[in-house]
Amino acid sequence: MALEVEKGRLRYRSEATGEDACGTGGRKEIMDKVSTDVLIIGSGMAGINAAIEAKKNGVESLLVNKGVLGKDGAATWMAGWGFSTPLVPGDSLEVIVKDVIRCGKFLNNQDNVYAYLKESLRSMDDLSAWGIKYKKKGNTYLEPYHMPGHSFPRHPKLDGFDGRMTGYEYKRVFAHQVRANRVKTVEDVLVTDLLCREGTVVGAFGLDLDRGEPVAFAAKSVIVATGGFMGCYEFTSANPTLTGDGHAAMYRAGVRMVDMEFVQFLPTVAVWPLGLKGVPNYCWDLYINLHGIFYNKKGERFMERYNPGDKDWTTREKLSRAIWREIKEGRGSSHGGCYLTFRHLPRNLVKETLDDLGNMYFKEYLNEAGIDLVYDGWEVAPGAHYVQGGARLDTKCQTSIEGLFAVGEAGSGSKDGADRLAGAALPFCMGQGYIAGREAASRAKKTSLPEIPETKDQAAALLAPLKRARGESAIELKKQIKKVMSNCTMYSRTAAGLDQALQEIRQLRKDVLPRLATKNKSVVQNREWSDALEAANMLDIGEVVAIGAATRKESRGLHERDDFPREDPAWLKRAVITLKNGAPQVEFEEVTFPLLKPSEVASVRS
Repeated sequence: MALEVEKGRLRYRSEATGEDACGTGGRKEIMDKVSTDVLIIGSGMAGINAAIEAKKNGVESLLVNKGVLGKDGAATWMAGWGFSTPLVPGDSLEVIVKDVIRCGKFLNNQDNVYAYLKESLRSMDDLSAWGIKYKKKGNTYLEPYHMPGHSFPRHPKLDGFDGRMTGYEYKRVFAHQVRANRVKTVEDVLVTDLLCREGTVVGAFGLDLDRGEPVAFAAKSVIVATGGFMGCYEFTSANPTLTGDGHAAMYRAGVRMVDMEFVQFLPTVAVWPLGLKGVPNYCWDLYINLHGIFYNKKGERFMERYNPGDKDWTTREKLSRAIWREIKEGRGSSHGGCYLTFRHLPRNLVKETLDDLGNMYFKEYLNEAGIDLVYDGWEVAPGAHYVQGGARLDTKCQTSIEGLFAVGEAGSGSKDGADRLAGAALPFCMGQGYIAGREAASRAKKTSLPEIPETKDQAAALLAPLKRARGESAIELKKQIKKVMSNCTMYSRTAAGLDQALQEIRQLRKDVLPRLATKNKSVVQNREWSDALEAANMLDIGEVVAIGAATRKESRGLHERDDFPREDPAWLKRAVITLKNGAPQVEFEEVTFPLLKPSEVASVRS
């Protein structure tokens, strides 16, 4: 049988008749392959832009996605404020780069920051041409927002939306661009492994969720664009399906990983009412617009204790840390958060701001719960929002494996450093997408289609939970991993806590992972089965995060150690973690300062 791509799905056709052939019910151990010039794994902003750029550079690109294009868990579709780019007189690429480096506490790879953001400068013209409805007059973007940590206003507003919930616009426009550029897509395929020969990537392997079949891809170049691993934590502002699949696949393939100890938490993720649990952007939007105030259950304005100067108006990092501590020390709200309130403001001002949001669904949930934001507090808590860590990259988005590129959260390249400047994620996605798409296409033009290695072992591991008659629950294993990650790798990290996390994660990998079994034996869209595969990835991610955090003996940016509470200049270096001979190895890489030295400028708020 031949394997073909048709309307976003894999189809097996009889070589004799050309008709559709039935799948083998998840029992095939030697798989037909799909071939392409450039394989892009993941279909958020970075992955789609890379696929379009590769296609424009004259090669065939194939987007492979764990979900349905535009309806999956990509963080891009949940973006709030959106995009930071030079929009006003006096601003420039050089100024933005310096803001990013200061926010990153000087751990950024400064060459990468400059290269990626320089490429992103063309994004606004492309996004406008593609149909993003920015608020502008002629070529002038109107009233961009000025966010903390930025030297200038840089966040463009959406016409009719006042800059809120840009993710909806991105979802609409990017899905259309995939079709307009005739980029081939394969939906509902969970890629589990990268396939390599002699230090060079030759393709990827995974599970076709629609048919319950192992599937292999052969490619001249591969781009990993799978997003972050926020789903490894109990509470997240992102989609819980973001379980670090690409990070884990790269790590297992031997890619050098950096900055894995830095995970960003958004302080204002709704915990109540239940219908809004996990919703991040409305709360943050209101906080920014109205300078909200935070209270604990004792009625204390607790940010006065943590940040006596600016009190509640401070960075995401400081807010998250303070709220987390209030909850941990028993002063949290009734549903496990704190209270964000706007009662200090004139009622009509608050009502006008709420009216500006339009008739959004969140108002209905608040009303049903009896919450009036003019008078009442909204219960919020920190949720895993973004990851700084990923593959160590060069300025061309190339990983340490030949032919393998990475973009977005999967492609750290130390672009973010120890903290991420608000609004920088999407410009990085666009810039890296342009670069990786172009570079992957260039390589593909000079490379013959490789032969992929035998995939029998990968197929056996993939099919094992389905074949096992009885055993442990993948859902329960996921819960245990999330609990370990949330208890030990958020804030107030200690050597003892991180050692405990490593012991528990390794014990789970040894005792539980090999015994995972699905009660549901269906091969079509079996969520239990994909949970088992994701749980294996989460264990790898948990181990690398804990190793990175245990290695860095200081507090810097998003990494807080109670036993090393201060920032230490001696730790202006990166922990590079690589899987060698089945065990994680840690090396150190000194940070260089070609564009901005710590001594040249005082740190600013981010």
